[in-house]
This record gives sequence, C-alpha cells and structure tokens, in this order.
Amino acid sequence: MQGVERMKKVSVSRMIFLMGLYAVFANLVHPVSPAYYTQLGCHDYIFGVAMAAMSLTNFLFAPFWGKMMDRYGCARITGFCLFGYAFAQFIFASVTTELGIALARLLAGVFISAIIVSQMLYVMRYSPSEKAPRNLMYMATTIAVISPAGYLIGGVLGDYSIKASMMAQVAGLTLLGVLFLLFLDDEKTEQAPAVSGRELLSEVNPLKSFGEIRPYMNALAAVFFVIAFLTHFSSTCYEQSFNYLIKAEYGFPPSYNGYLKALVGIVALVSNLTVSTYLLRKTNVPKSTVGVLAICAVMSVGIVLIKAITPFIVINVVFFGFNSVYLPLLQSTLAKLTNKGTHGIFVGMFNAMRSVGMVCGSLAAGFAYTISSRLPFVITALLFAVSVVFAVINYKQHELKNSV
Repeated sequence: MQGVERMKKVSVSRMIFLMGLYAVFANLVHPVSPAYYTQLGCHDYIFGVAMAAMSLTNFLFAPFWGKMMDRYGCARITGFCLFGYAFAQFIFASVTTELGIALARLLAGVFISAIIVSQMLYVMRYSPSEKAPRNLMYMATTIAVISPAGYLIGGVLGDYSIKASMMAQVAGLTLLGVLFLLFLDDEKTEQAPAVSGRELLSEVNPLKSFGEIRPYMNALAAVFFVIAFLTHFSSTCYEQSFNYLIKAEYGFPPSYNGYLKALVGIVALVSNLTVSTYLLRKTNVPKSTVGVLAICAVMSVGIVLIKAITPFIVINVVFFGFNSVYLPLLQSTLAKLTNKGTHGIFVGMFNAMRSVGMVCGSLAAGFAYTISSRLPFVITALLFAVSVVFAVINYKQHELKNSV
C-alpha cells in the first residue's frame, strides 16, 4: 500500500498526459456512431438526441463535481468516474433501442462531467498563478491534437467491427481509471466533515449550486459565460452534423472519418503551437478572442455555401483549426476571473454553460438535419456571429476594468 502511495504525485504534467490518453479513449466511438445508429435502424435525429442526453447530465452535475473536488480533490474522484464512464459505454454498446441509447448517454454524462471539471480545476489549483493560462493552453492543445488519434483508431477498427471500437473504449477507460488512482494525487487538506445522504443529494441540484456563484457574479463574468454557452452551442451543432453528414451524404466509411480527424489534429497542433501561443503571450486575449470567433463565423458561412467534396473538406479543416484556438483563449480568461478560493465554483459554472450549449447544439443539429442537411451549419454560422458581438462587449468590459 505504501508503494502505491509513493507512486502518486501532485503533478500538472501528469494530469495533462493522462488527459491526452483520455482524449484517445473518449473518441474511439465517435467515428462509428453514425454507422451504429444506422445499423440499429434509428431515426436521423438520434445522433442529436444522444449527444443532448449526455450533455444534459454533464450540465446537471458540473457544479456538483466542482464542489466535491473542492472538498475531496480531483484525482480520486476522476479515477472512479472513469470506471463509471466505462460502464456507461458498455451499456451503450449493448442496447438496441433509441430509448436505451438515450439512457446510456444520460449515465455517461454524469461521469464525463467530473472528468471535464477535474482537468481545468486541477491545472488551475496546482499551477502558479502566472503559469495557469499557459498550462491550460497546453491542456487544451494536448486534447485537441491527440483526440484525432482516437477517431483514427476507432474508425479503422470500425471498418472491421463496430463492437470492436466500443469494447476498446471500455477497456481503455477502465485502464485509465487505474492509472489515475495509481499515479495522480492531490495536496492533503483538512478532513472534510461527513455529510448525510440528504445533504449529498441537495448538492446535485444545479440551481442550488449556481446560487453559490451569485456573490462573485458581475456583468463581466455574466457576458463571459454567455460566450461559453454560444461557442459550445455552435461548435457542437457543427461537429455533430459534420460526423453524420460525411457518412450520410458523402458515403464516408468510419476509417475516412478517422483519417480526416487525424489531419485535423495536425492542423490543431500547428494552430495551438503557433496561433494560440502567440495570442496568449503577445496579445490582449479578450481582443484576440473577437478575431478568432469572427474567423469561425466566416468559415461557417463557407461550409454552408460549398458542397463540392474537395473544397468542402479543405474549408472544414481550416474551420477545425481555428475552432481549436478559441477554447484556450476562453480558459485563459476564466483563470483571470477567479482566485484559488473560487476555482471550483467558476470551473463548475464554466463547464455547466458549455454543457447547456452542447445540449442545445446537439438537439438543434439532430432536428435541423431532418429538415435540411445544411441547416445545422447555418445555425452554426449565426451563433458564431452572435458570439462575436458578445466577445466585443466582453473585450470592452475588460478594457474598462483595467482602466479603473
């Protein structure tokens, strides 16, 4: 037991490495999902409903996990939640009805919420304040660059067997849970007082948890959280529709989705090592956020208008590149809005707003796609345009705050 304890370490670099592995395992099933739904005879809208179900519980539990990690630390909770996520994905691979798919995704969202909250909270908690924005950028870059490896592996496996991709994900997530428990630790804190079952259930109430941010909420934070909602609404609407479109309209097999995502990973790597790094170090981040979101809006319009396969792929790859840049910028801004005592509250709120955006984006993608395969991309373009307006407001708020 002591040997196991000696392997554990409080380490931001270990968290980033482990989350890189998570990015692989979490994405193994995405390239095969459209084929899986088709195989089961599901309606077209199921891809949106399934993602919305996962995002809903992600939203509901985000503040809860933020508070629990403030009490008990990130590493242990994340390890056990990876086991829960693996179990949920095993159920997902076993069901044969649309209701079963939705219920499995609801369960998965509970555990995914903890994993997403922990990655930001851990970096913010254990990084020196001046290094937190850069470390968050490294985290986001690692995930953006390595995620396509999961698409590639899952897609290639999916060409031979959809179930193989699903079972590989279950095994990978289980292994990762073990690695978290063995190698990652939190700083020791005072023993948290015991809570009753009733008190624990009350913490699950997202409205109660959101009330805790009221003392720290101001116009600057409110506009920032609106931007988080809008960007993830639009990105999710785009990504969910794109995965389904290239299968249904262009006839791509799962492996092609993986190859395309691998190319996107290279673009994301270059974008984050050059554009993100430069913007975070050399520019006014809120101002730069305006420009990046504006480019995403313009690229989204191009996706709506262009249908020929080659230029369609090119413009999508460019869009993915810039789409991977705005998250490090938002995370950097978030780090400056909070302090050590409110990290959990703000990170939980940020993830909750992202999750609400994902719920709305998933539903919009699923049902809009049944009307027109290009309508979700119209929605994406409009929402990115609106997010630009709010980003301009947020930039001016920061300028006013700094001038006082």
